[in-house]
Amino acid sequence: MNGPEARTEQHRVPSVLRRQQRPVSPACTVRSAAIFESPSRNGEKEAKSLTPHTTMSDIDYIQTAESLQTELEEDGVEVDVDTLIEGIQEGVEVYALDLSEAVRTVASRHSPDDSSVSVPQLGGEDNEQVALDEIPELHENADNESAWVDAVVEILSTWTIDADSVAQKAQIADESGKAELTVWASADAPTLSEGDIVQLGNVPTDEYNGTYSLKVTSDSTVEFQEEDINAVDNLEHIDGRVVQAREGIVDRCSDDDCTRVIDNGHCPDHGSVETEKDLRLKLTVDDGQAAEDVVLQRPEAEAALGVTFEDAMSILNDTLDVEETNSELSEVIIGKRVSVAGPEIYGSIQAEEVVVADAPLDDIDVDGMLVEAREARPAALSE
Repeated sequence: MNGPEARTEQHRVPSVLRRQQRPVSPACTVRSAAIFESPSRNGEKEAKSLTPHTTMSDIDYIQTAESLQTELEEDGVEVDVDTLIEGIQEGVEVYALDLSEAVRTVASRHSPDDSSVSVPQLGGEDNEQVALDEIPELHENADNESAWVDAVVEILSTWTIDADSVAQKAQIADESGKAELTVWASADAPTLSEGDIVQLGNVPTDEYNGTYSLKVTSDSTVEFQEEDINAVDNLEHIDGRVVQAREGIVDRCSDDDCTRVIDNGHCPDHGSVETEKDLRLKLTVDDGQAAEDVVLQRPEAEAALGVTFEDAMSILNDTLDVEETNSELSEVIIGKRVSVAGPEIYGSIQAEEVVVADAPLDDIDVDGMLVEAREARPAALSE
């Protein structure tokens, strides 16, 4: 899919900050439209971790703060330099902002208009056009804290997190591989949608817990493209045994278009709300070499358990205890061999295709079953 023609002109990002149960069949398959829950808590931890995201020892916080203090004084604003140092360092090391973003953020706290603050543009106009599989090496070999690059990518999926500093997150891909993209709120960048092809200009690389990514900052450009690229698909696969199962019956926010699983009737986006029961499973699947976390929404969970949502609610009506009900549901799937495929978001595979088998997976045409599940999707959706 291509970006709308109306957005083909280059968008220059400005610099100013803005603000159940049935017998389990020997093998069952399902594929349905995925419901991606916003990974708000994980995202919030990433954005607001108390552990420094990265150490930038080459930055002279004192000199930068003193320079900002001078700029603010010229605008008639007096701020203690230690306050500025603390703010800039927090922006860089806690919120993982680049230096210019951190300075603009601190300036905006103390002045009604930070447009006069002199912050040099980072990166450059002659960056290397790179493939995504080059990012790790480029990042590790960068002279400074990041390598500044250009890349043409396809947007595979998007989501938001509970962090005011982040406008949008996305999984991106090109012919060589996949990566994650963070769009800072201060970048005032256009909203990205699944299927868009974009040219990213002057974007810094980043690394967090072994995951490499790109960032759209106020020094970056975003340009929608019309041509297709042969990007890799957004599916991750794992065949293995379920070694842990969590959740089951959950509460979701009842607000329109909100799919958040919430606790105590409080939604981060909508406050105190009425809740609706739903069925969701979180599994840990071990293939003998590594373990992956997998999230199954209601259709996939029903198929994997051989238990409908109504069946699960009937169990809850008998036990009158959600934890006991969920424990019973977990016992159905733990130890089973499964094959799962779906996009990975924040380290968890969001299951779109699931095969559950009593026989060894080697004796089953797993690929054929996944194809059947995929082909059955339109009929399932029309029922």
